[in-house]
Formats: sequence, C-alpha cells, structure tokens
Amino acid sequence: MKSVKYQFDITDVSAHLISVTLSFTPSSPVHELMLPAWIPGSYMIRDFARNIVAINACDKSGTLELQQLDKQRWQIQCNNSPVTVSYQLYAYDLSVRAAYIDDEVAVLNPACLCLSVSMQETLPHYVIISRPQSRVTNDWRVATGLTRSQGTDFLSFGEYSATNYQMLIDCPILLGKFALTEFVINGISHYLVVTGDNLTDLSRFTDDLTRICQQQVKVFGSLPTDLTCYWFLLWVTEDGYGGLEHLNSTLLLCNRFDLPAPEHTQVDENYQNLLALCSHEYFHTWWVKRLKPVAFQQYQLVAEQYTRQLWLYEGFTSYYDDLALVRAGLIDGKTYIKTLEKTISKVMRNPSDNQQSLTDSSFTAWTKFYKQDENAVNAVVSYYAKGALLALCLDASLRSCNSSLDDVVRQLWQRYLVSGTPDNALHNVLTELGFAELATQTDNWLTQAASLPLAELLPALGLTLTLRPMQHSDDFGGEAGAENIPFIGAQTKQLNGLLQLTQVYLGGNAHQAGLMSGDQLLALDNRKISATSLPQLLKRYPAGCTLTVHFYRKDRLLQSQLTLNTAAQQVAMLTVAEQQLYDSWLQQVLPG
Repeated sequence: MKSVKYQFDITDVSAHLISVTLSFTPSSPVHELMLPAWIPGSYMIRDFARNIVAINACDKSGTLELQQLDKQRWQIQCNNSPVTVSYQLYAYDLSVRAAYIDDEVAVLNPACLCLSVSMQETLPHYVIISRPQSRVTNDWRVATGLTRSQGTDFLSFGEYSATNYQMLIDCPILLGKFALTEFVINGISHYLVVTGDNLTDLSRFTDDLTRICQQQVKVFGSLPTDLTCYWFLLWVTEDGYGGLEHLNSTLLLCNRFDLPAPEHTQVDENYQNLLALCSHEYFHTWWVKRLKPVAFQQYQLVAEQYTRQLWLYEGFTSYYDDLALVRAGLIDGKTYIKTLEKTISKVMRNPSDNQQSLTDSSFTAWTKFYKQDENAVNAVVSYYAKGALLALCLDASLRSCNSSLDDVVRQLWQRYLVSGTPDNALHNVLTELGFAELATQTDNWLTQAASLPLAELLPALGLTLTLRPMQHSDDFGGEAGAENIPFIGAQTKQLNGLLQLTQVYLGGNAHQAGLMSGDQLLALDNRKISATSLPQLLKRYPAGCTLTVHFYRKDRLLQSQLTLNTAAQQVAMLTVAEQQLYDSWLQQVLPG
C-alpha cells in the first residue's frame, strides 16, 4: 500500500537542528511539496518554512530538480522511482505552535516539520522518530497521540502513523524526560505527561484533571465516538503559559510554579490558571476539533482562512473552562465570582468594547487579535473574553426560561457535527428550541460594537452586577480599595529607569492631556515619579484637580496639564443576591 514516510533525526541539540527525511513514490511526473504557513487553532501566519536551512531531493538515479515556487512550496520533477527529500530545520521556538529542541526537551509539531506531498495527502503517513545520538538524551522517552506501529513499544522511539496528512499535523510529539500518569474516562485512557523534575503533587493534579474532564463530558453527554485515547502534553518551563488543541491531545506550556505544591490542598491562582487551561483545551476535543465552522471542514494552510465564528469556538470554550472547575468542586463559588469579575472587567474597561463587534473580531483575528499593538485596548475586542461573556448572557437568558446553554451546545454538536456550522448556526438552534426572540437578540449582540447587558441578565443566575471606576492598571474587579487612587488612563512599564506609557485609553485622562504611547513620564506636579511612587503620589490629590506633567517624547522634553477625572473605564463587582439561583446554576440544576 502506498504511503508517505518521514524520519526525524535530531542532529545537533546545541544548535537546535533537526533533519527530516521524506520518502514517497511519485504518482505524477511533477509533485509539489508544501510546508503549512500556520497551524490550526492559532490564527496567524507563522511561515514555518523560514526555518528550513537546507533542502535537496534524489531518487535511485541521482539528484532531482527541486524548484522553489514561493516562500513555502517546492516543485519536484520525478521519475518512476521512489523519491527521497532531505531537509534540515532550525527548531528553537519556545511555544506550543512550532518546534523546540534543547538538552531537556524536544517539542515537535509535525505542522512545522512535515512537507506535504501534493496528490498524496490522503495516503497513510508514517513517522520514524529516531533517538538522538547525544549523552543528554539517554533517558528521553516519546509521548504523542500518533498511533504506534507494530514493534514500537509504549513511550519508545520508533515508528508512528496517522491515517492522512491532516491527522499527522494534528498530533504534536514530545521527547524528553517526563513523568506520566493515566486515568480512564468512559473506558478511554487519558495520559498526563509532565516534563522535567518538578516539586509537585502529580497524583493530586491527575485527580483534579479527571474531575474536570468528567464535567466537560457531561456537557456533551459522551466522549467523541472516534476518540481512542487522549494526551495532556505539559511542557514545564521557567516562564511560559499557553496551550493548543489537537484531535486527541493538547500541548500545554506552563512554568513549574503553576503546578500544585506537595501537601498544599488549596487551589492558588497559578494552579487555577493551569487547571483552567487544561479544561479549555479539553473542551476543544468536541468544540472546534470535531464540530467546527464550515470554512474549517478542510483546512487550507497556505494562507489565511477566515471565519466569523471564533467567538463561538473560543468564547464558549472560555466560558466553560473555569465553570468546569467550580462544577467539579475544585474552586468555590466565591473564587469563581472573582474569576467572573476579572473577565467582565477585562472587557468592559477597554474602549474597544464599543468599537469592534465579536463577529468582526473573529474575522480579523489574523491581522488584529494576533498582532496587537499599543492601540489594541481601543480597537480590538477579545473574542475569547467577550465571547465568554456572550455565553454567560445566553446561559442567564436560557435559565430564566428553564433551559440552559448546555442544551444549546449539545444541539449544535448533534446537528452540525458532520456539516460544520454556518454563520447562522446558533440563531437556527435557538429558534428551533423555541427561543426566536433570543436568537434575534443574540445576533445583535454579535454584530454590534456595544457592551453586553450583563447587569440586566445576571439576576437570573442569582447575581447582581455593579460597576465602579478603574483605579489602576491591575484593577480587575471586586470592592474598591480604601484609598481613592485616580487612574491616569494609560498602561505603563518601567524602562531604563523611566515610566513609559505603553497603551493610552481613548477618552482617558492621559489622552485628554495629549499624552501618547511611548512617552516617558518624568515628573508630576514637579515631583519625580516611578512605577512605585506614582500611585502613592496620585492618592494624595483629589479627583478633578489638574497637575503639570513633564515627560520625554523621543528626545524632546515636554510638559502638559493632566486632569485627574474619574476614570471612565468600568470595573465589575459581583454579589450573590439569590443563593439558591446561584447554586443551581453552578450545580447544573435547572430552576423549578
């Protein structure tokens, strides 16, 4: 049977180099080889082919002509004999999207390593993963969702396979020294892989993850029928955070202090964030890896592929990730309220909340959300955060009618799994379930650049929302501090001993004073300021007063008048008004 084969050889750990050998039997005199420009789930052009440092091709008769057509495609002239393409790549991208090699770990995404062969993408694809010839890799093992071939032992170097090219590039590979635990849900083995030597309670982590996965299964009613195993591939670093979903696995990045400390029973903020990340990526097992927009039914990885539905797939997933933690009993209701306050404040305190719609945010993710600049707070809405708030609004509206968002999610899953979701999928399902008015209202929430009516809807969940002015750049909710500190209307960072403005909020105090992103603040009211002294100084002035601010703009020394008006940005405070409604929501019990 015809197939496409690759061999991975890490040739130089210190130089972060990997050699790939591609073998195939031509089915045409001419084939095109292509390396994806992006990886599904991360909507930004990555240009992975830029990491190829050398490439050549041959068959039994000798060297074959290999013509580069553009930044990521090559054309190869073939004879009637098997072809071997050899190429070397630089792998030092510390992210979950590409490839990284050092003396501790190798993280290999086939999407950035494996050239596709035109007209052969549907054939079986095999990968031989060779053990690196280096002393530092003697105790390395292999973890991946790819299928082991006969003769390859569990976690061993050897041959692995995928049914086609799309499946191949959807299975990251992790090499290194790691700990592994297994848990079973509905008869399906789930593996937790944690790299490195860490002072952590792996048993507790496994138990907590099991409870989270069980909650996500409850939303859909069952695991996907084609799922035979699932891998949590956790890459632990000094400083990192992120995750990317795959069909039967997720590649996660965290720092070692996100892991639970031994003998500590409380879920601190770092561990909560890690659990929420795992929860988020696991929800994607159903929600975008199987059910997906019509446009993503066949990925076209040579260029951008647009959809207006990222609010549905990332926003709803963001809603359910933390919700699963409280439903699993890992965090309490008070902690969850703080999490909600943070999400609401992140969205509502930015001017962009009234500048960009959720559908537009989804469509322009390639050039705006994934390429944010200093004006992002004014122009770019997060389809993750605001999409989660849309889900919250829908859940509140549905529960007031003795239904829930879970019902809608299951209906979307069942109806559109095969065909993919059109842009009006949510509207259709809401209408079919008898919520035509809510369907129309949801369309408005999606297409209009306006704040969501959270204050009006949250009482259905037993919550009361009030808003207050923002006091400082890290103010994300809860009761205001005892000290009244006016917010200057800009984000700042310390740079070379000076306080630099990194983002200026439209309509805020800094904007009204004519300050710009990049300005370096020197003094306020003739007093030197720094990141630590500025809030101390601000709290000594009453709201409404006007002060002289001195600053550098590039190489010019300037001054302006800064009026300390009450901040227009809004910060959320949530209180439980009806405990029974609140508890029934979190416990997935419909109101009577």
